[in-house]
Amino acid sequence: MAFEDRLMASFRGVKFELDMVNGTSGRRAIAHSYPKRESGYAEDNGAVFKQEKIEGKIVGSDYVSRLQTLLVALNQSGPGELVHPWFGVIQIQVGNVSHKLDLKEDGVATFSFDAYNAGESLFPNTTIDTSESVKAAAESARAASQAAFARSVLSYKKATTQAAGLGDLFDQALQDFDEFTRSIPSLPSELKAWTNRLTNLKYSVGNLLAKPGDLAREAMGLIEDVKSLVTDPIQALSVYDNVRNRWNGMRAELTIRGGLGRSIISADGFASGVQTVSDAETIAAQDNNISAFNTLLLDSSLIEKADAMANSDFNVNTDIDTIDSLTGVGRQAVITGSQLTAIGNGIASNLAIAAEAAVERGDSDTWRTFRALRIAVLEDTRIRAQQLPNLSTTRPNVTMPVALLAWQQTGSAESRASVIRRNGISNPSFVPAGQTVELING
Repeated sequence: MAFEDRLMASFRGVKFELDMVNGTSGRRAIAHSYPKRESGYAEDNGAVFKQEKIEGKIVGSDYVSRLQTLLVALNQSGPGELVHPWFGVIQIQVGNVSHKLDLKEDGVATFSFDAYNAGESLFPNTTIDTSESVKAAAESARAASQAAFARSVLSYKKATTQAAGLGDLFDQALQDFDEFTRSIPSLPSELKAWTNRLTNLKYSVGNLLAKPGDLAREAMGLIEDVKSLVTDPIQALSVYDNVRNRWNGMRAELTIRGGLGRSIISADGFASGVQTVSDAETIAAQDNNISAFNTLLLDSSLIEKADAMANSDFNVNTDIDTIDSLTGVGRQAVITGSQLTAIGNGIASNLAIAAEAAVERGDSDTWRTFRALRIAVLEDTRIRAQQLPNLSTTRPNVTMPVALLAWQQTGSAESRASVIRRNGISNPSFVPAGQTVELING
């Protein structure tokens, strides 16, 4: 290995300049000696646990931000991957970490940390299944949201009449569900069963209006089961986003009071989409139905998005990227730790907004369950993001083989194929100078 190749190392995908490595190894020998005797013996009690002290530095105009990034990686809990310039890719557990910023030397930050061989625990330890915590919290939030909807609708005498438009709202939502699920790579048999349920519910909406709680449970159950239509529930997230984007506005009001195609009335050769109800009690029921249905639909899509994330078994094999099969069902894509963190933080932010809205409505049950779900999502995201690979980018100064670039950046030339697929490299053998390349560091 050339001297230049030994200058750089990385931990959890964060690069740094290497200065020195001091290591300890050997055998745990215990000396036994006896009084009045000239001899003794040394007992071998197994190998010394391997430990290294790694010293390095970060140089450049952005040295402070790079140091902060490295410190975040070093202070994450659990083992991480170290790309070692001498020993290759190894799993280590970080011990003490120290760093130094010297005003006498600008543009340089030095640091050191203890690295232990990660090994395996000989004894089982108790851990919390964070994904199951999210599922349980989602179930509680789901029940509270549907119960709040039923209470709100039943508080108005004319809320379930045809003029109040509750049936029109569910009909329009079911039509949108059908549209959105056609855009995801679904499993044919599951999609057929789901579509049959949706069709049956369309014909049953009129009969279920008298029981708004049952109607909400059946309709929102369709959203809940969208994640079962795909090989990986993470692929269903787009459906939940589409539902929220479409209904986060005046769609519910336009559905009842005119403006959408289904609300246009034709008579005597004239078409009109203008509100035809003048009864104050019915109009009040319409207003309540619009608000209650919007809250139910937006909250339910948010709950199911959190549940879908918890149900996903994220792919950590960096050699696999999304490839569509003949049936349209994609294989699992590689999700990086930063991507999962962004998804989880987005869900948590929306849950906080929904919980605040529940407080303003005086709905303490929904507020309590949404708060618990938000905490569970953040914890699940934090724990599982640490177990996922990280995304890094590089830009070679000279044209080089993809295999060489993969080996330099990830410590393994076997990731060559995944680098080509992820970056769409036109010439599979070489990376042109100056081209930015994304790499997954497991």
